[in-house]
Amino acid sequence: MKPLTVLVLITLLLPLTAHARLGETEPELTARFGRPQTKGKFSTFAQGHTIPLGWELTFRQNDWTITCDLVDDRCARIRYYKPGDWTDDQILTVLTVNAQGAKWSDITKPANRYYVREWKREDGAIAHWQRGLSMTITTPAFEQAEMLAKEKAKVEASQIPNL
Repeated sequence: MKPLTVLVLITLLLPLTAHARLGETEPELTARFGRPQTKGKFSTFAQGHTIPLGWELTFRQNDWTITCDLVDDRCARIRYYKPGDWTDDQILTVLTVNAQGAKWSDITKPANRYYVREWKREDGAIAHWQRGLSMTITTPAFEQAEMLAKEKAKVEASQIPNL
């Protein structure tokens, strides 16, 4: 390989190591980033109750803060935060490392493109980017866990007699 080709490949692949990936376990995330800055439960709300869904791990990597929500011990939702504007290369890198072999399709409404962008993966995962805030990637596993918890809370609430 030519030295220039090698340099270009290294430049393109180096950012891929700096991001968490959907589907990773806590030991895999910890091996990538070290100990999480914080670890706590994350929850959803239904029928007036807080329902724990799993663990939330928060990591710092340079200027990035990466929060991973684990469902069934695997990262099912990731939120990326960084100060300042995002470049197209940063957006592409985050989507690429979270593709899991699938293809992302841009589903952004043209009128919103400057402030909000969205992509859908072939398996139903959704990436949502908001200018100046963050990018959140949510998998079907996360959506299903949240839906099941809400359905269970609804059933339990229906069994309480009306007074």
